[in-house]
Amino acid sequence: MRMQSFRIKQLRVSGVGKIDGVIEFDDGLNIIQGRSNTGKTWILKCIYYLFSSDKNPFSPLTGYSDIEGVFYTKRYGDITIKRRLNDNQAEVICVHPDVVNGIYDTNYKGKGPLYLNDLWLRIIGLNETISVPKSARYARERISWTNIANVFFADEDEIDKSGSLIIKDFNYETALISSLYFLLTGDYKEGVEEILKPEVANEKKKAVVAYIEEQVSALSDKKVNYIMQLEKLADVDVDKQMQELTEGISTLQQEMLELVEDNATVIRQISEYQQEDANCKVLIDRYKSLTSQYKADLQRLDFISKGEKAVKGLPKNDICPFCGGPIDKHDESYDSAIQAETKRIVSELAVIAATENNVREEQNVLNKNISELTERRAEISEDIAEKTLKINDYRTDLQRYRDYTKLQSGIDFVNEQLQVLGQKKVSELQKKKNPPLYHAKKEFEELVGTGFNELLNKILRECNYRAGYASWDFKTFDILMDGVSKEEDQGKGYRSFLNSVIALMLYEYFNSDDVFIKPGILMIDTPLLGFDENEDGTQGATLKNGLYQYFINHKGNGQIIIVDNLNVMPDIDLQAAGAKVTTYYKDEKDGHVYGFMPSWRKDLPKETE
Repeated sequence: MRMQSFRIKQLRVSGVGKIDGVIEFDDGLNIIQGRSNTGKTWILKCIYYLFSSDKNPFSPLTGYSDIEGVFYTKRYGDITIKRRLNDNQAEVICVHPDVVNGIYDTNYKGKGPLYLNDLWLRIIGLNETISVPKSARYARERISWTNIANVFFADEDEIDKSGSLIIKDFNYETALISSLYFLLTGDYKEGVEEILKPEVANEKKKAVVAYIEEQVSALSDKKVNYIMQLEKLADVDVDKQMQELTEGISTLQQEMLELVEDNATVIRQISEYQQEDANCKVLIDRYKSLTSQYKADLQRLDFISKGEKAVKGLPKNDICPFCGGPIDKHDESYDSAIQAETKRIVSELAVIAATENNVREEQNVLNKNISELTERRAEISEDIAEKTLKINDYRTDLQRYRDYTKLQSGIDFVNEQLQVLGQKKVSELQKKKNPPLYHAKKEFEELVGTGFNELLNKILRECNYRAGYASWDFKTFDILMDGVSKEEDQGKGYRSFLNSVIALMLYEYFNSDDVFIKPGILMIDTPLLGFDENEDGTQGATLKNGLYQYFINHKGNGQIIIVDNLNVMPDIDLQAAGAKVTTYYKDEKDGHVYGFMPSWRKDLPKETE
């Protein structure tokens, strides 16, 4: 069993006068999310550039020019690779004695002797330069790491393509398929003579016939299953039921829309009443404080009045006891003033008490209104929940009838496949013993067998995709759904989803325990591109959550790097699920990270991000 060959630890971009853009990666699942035009896509393009791609990952107009990646490799430990834009050379730094530090050419047109492609091949476990067949006549070329890595890199420009995600240039399909075959088996057809021996050809024929028979058996079982499902609804007017369910869903959705509007109105009214209640509480507190102050004033006036009365009761003395002189008489009294002030305060207290009473009555009315509206909100929420359940039931039934309508086409497809397999078997048995030419796709099909089919359907089931039976077309090197290609039967969003499934399928298949070399990496840019264009909101949300949940469930098989837009991320706590999440924004407030390249701004020419 071969372990993962390498993983990406860190990526850094820099430029004169620019703030470095740095991102760290973990083993397992890495999610890079952010607003549009924040440089997310450039991250994956930079990694692929360090794999020795000849295409710049971003424009020099950004002001950034240098790219540096730190890779942990099982064989050599940490390796740092530095490369400038528009440069066909890269600098390699490593402390391991078996790795030469210095300048490496990124293609074989350089003067050598160090080539970045050869270093990467050694990193994944190859000790020698391997040449694989590039034509049926066994013309050969060096195996290319960038071509291999490209299979496990679903670029934003490729994710929604209607054709094959793997075969990007059919002029080089033989070399690519030969390389993939080599990854699985370690066989690069070095000894052509051995392949052409009669006994080997006979064994190969037996294996192909056995494979065809296995396929026939599997398809026959599928056909029986389809027929049994058709019989279950033989007496049902499917079209009528689908029409009624569709109309029912539409009616319920309209009712839910009205309920949502009512709920918003109720929430707004509750908020207004709660604000008024808060104002009443403030007023009552103020009235209480003023009442306390007035009562203290009354106590003070009463004290003064009692003091004056006590003084008047004392015997009068006309002679000063100190000087013996006569004392001037002052008969001034404060009693009338005290009485007047006391009367005024008592009047004010009465007014305050009446006003406070009015405020409390208003408060009681407000609390009653809040209580009634809260009950109304609860009723609305209950209605929404009931209608949601009913809509989901309708959709389940509708999907069941839709699946029914696809069963016949599925049967037709199976019949066609059975006929094709029958012809293949006859052709195989009638083959002459002449040495065969090399047919990369055919040999790959014989090797993989039903493996791709089984893995595709497993992934689709786990992602909650129930649109049909998936199979792999080895002619086009692409997926078929009930025998129909993406190009014929899928919109942009579903093409992106299916291509992401293909990428996952390849990643898992090529990381199986029995493969010769495991790349151990998968990079997908915008795996559900197009679902945010409202292709199918309900199904889109289901598939989005299902796909990301699949990423989470299978994150331990290697290193997965997913790039996606922040506004279309699923309702899943990805970080809590064990993913490393990096988020980019278009501003720096509230601790936000301003894009991958902090010094790149909107006033500069925009690149595809």
